[in-house]
Amino acid sequence: STQSTWEASGITCGQTLFRIMSWQTYVDSNLVGSGHVTQGAMLSAADGSVWAASAGFSVAPAEGAAIVGALGDISKFQQSGITVSGVKYFCVKAAPGELIGKKGAAGIAIYKSTQAILVGVYGEGINPANCNMTVEGLKDYLVGVGY
Repeated sequence: STQSTWEASGITCGQTLFRIMSWQTYVDSNLVGSGHVTQGAMLSAADGSVWAASAGFSVAPAEGAAIVGALGDISKFQQSGITVSGVKYFCVKAAPGELIGKKGAAGIAIYKSTQAILVGVYGEGINPANCNMTVEGLKDYLVGVGY
């Protein structure tokens, strides 16, 4: 799988060897570990398949495909919301590469980099803007390193 290949590899650029962290580490440390995201996942931007997810958070294949579809046509998300890990969120904001949803006191931030889709969910007591900035910040980092 792509995930296990990247986990064990490094990339040499000139004289510098860059180690690629596992996708799971990004989810656990950069998203959930921030304290601003209660659950998170990284998906393939090509087909929505799950690369990594936090404990107890599962994105079904149909849900991943729906996220890819909504990022390609934001009107889908605006009209009918999106279901992730069995929870349906309604649209708060939809822009190219960005979907923000809400359900009660909880919400979701979805951002697309070149090759990945980052999903962050927040619960009651977490500032939605902090969740959004955390997920978007990881997306910006991945874009900067070619992902």
